[in-house]
Amino acid sequence: MHQVPKDEGERQKWAIAIKTGKKLGDKITVCSKHFQQEDYIITMGTGKKRRLKPGVIPSQNLPKRMHDKAVTSPLKRRWQDRADRVKKRAVRLKDVGVQVDFENCASVVSNVSCNRRLISATGIHSVQLLNSLAKCCDEIAPESGLKKFSLCARDRIVLCMMKIKLNISFLALAAIFDLNNSQTVANYFYDTVIVLSRVLKSVVFWPEKEDVLKNMPRSFSKFRSTRALLDAYEIPVEKPKCIRCIRLYSHYKKNFTAKVMMVCTPSGFISLCAEAYGGRASDKVVTKHTKVYEKCYPGDALMVDKGFAIDDECKEYMINVIRPPFQRNKKYSKSESVQCAKIARAKVHVERVIQRVREFELLRGKIPWNVCPYLDSLVMIASGLVNLSNPIMALDKY
Repeated sequence: MHQVPKDEGERQKWAIAIKTGKKLGDKITVCSKHFQQEDYIITMGTGKKRRLKPGVIPSQNLPKRMHDKAVTSPLKRRWQDRADRVKKRAVRLKDVGVQVDFENCASVVSNVSCNRRLISATGIHSVQLLNSLAKCCDEIAPESGLKKFSLCARDRIVLCMMKIKLNISFLALAAIFDLNNSQTVANYFYDTVIVLSRVLKSVVFWPEKEDVLKNMPRSFSKFRSTRALLDAYEIPVEKPKCIRCIRLYSHYKKNFTAKVMMVCTPSGFISLCAEAYGGRASDKVVTKHTKVYEKCYPGDALMVDKGFAIDDECKEYMINVIRPPFQRNKKYSKSESVQCAKIARAKVHVERVIQRVREFELLRGKIPWNVCPYLDSLVMIASGLVNLSNPIMALDKY
């Protein structure tokens, strides 16, 4: 047995080591089993009491907790017993506690793996088309060291098209795709819109005149010289805060709108997708900037509505204009009524094309101001998908 040191500092170190829980007195001794062999002073001979080296601290066979256990009240003991029971119950029910393993949950893309669900959620008509678009997007804008994506190309396209088709908020899309926040979703959306519009721009083109004549519907039997049908539609936008954006105000719609010109062939193929203009712009100005006159041959005809005052421009390029007759008197004459009915029967195709484009909810409702800079790309995406969808007319209509 070894007596505790007289030095207060050394004695405090011994008290901490052996965990007595109280101050060490002068008569306290510590067993030799708590010291190593190297802690003793080497002495010659046997039978002598071994002495410890100065500054040695007990280090062997030490207790793991205080010897003196504080006496607790009955209430504290009940709390401790209850806590112990809860710990045992948690261990017993650990495997049952996990109800859903999110790592094995199906992704959003796998849930829309069939064509019917895919077109309802995104407007893309087949899984094969989705895979082709993803491959093209990877080729145009591959992932680099400066731009890392946590979503693959297919997921980014589905995210982008769900926003365009269903007009879901960025916050809701963040929850659906398990992303950090709405700003991350917005960045994915803006980036994918630009790339996807470049991909689908290849399917919106001006066809040759021979191709237009080969696909001429029977309703155009009296208007076979028609090269294209023109119509404009307006998309509501949020009220701008900039006074210079007053040109967006449309007196016709009594609202702030963006005007988009739709140019399609008699068969309903969108052949030209021009940039959007403010709602105040006239149809004449928008048509001039589409450069549709330069694309037509002399003798071709453009079928338009009554509001298109483009006679002078068409005369300059030797293009005919087909439009419903103006009602100068109280009613149409018989020939004018017949002509108006024939034009309306033929012109309904461009209205059906516009209806398909406006099936995308984002292009139907009021477009947020932060999305307006991407409006041309959105219209191009919708037009490209319409061209890749089923024809607007059955085969027996040709």
